[in-house]
Amino acid sequence: MDRDVWNSHKWSSARGRQIEIEPGKPLTQHRCSRCKRDFVEDASTGERYAVYVSVFSFRRLPDPVSRQWLLELCPGAPLPYDIEIRSKLIEKRAK
Repeated sequence: MDRDVWNSHKWSSARGRQIEIEPGKPLTQHRCSRCKRDFVEDASTGERYAVYVSVFSFRRLPDPVSRQWLLELCPGAPLPYDIEIRSKLIEKRAK
């Protein structure tokens, strides 16, 4: 991933939020305060992917969404498409 793309975001915390959902699998959550996109970085592999943050977990977004978000510069504000993706995840969970 292009370093300039990653650094185009305005992270809520400089180092991200350290979390461990599964024992022995440390993750770092990153949230952009401008576009409201959430990402998780797997500390053991360095893999980054887009997520939807719910109260108790992170739901990994589809791979095409992760690839798109990881390759795009920060849009500077939430995009309608991003809101739509999150809404669909919420709807699926409610069913």
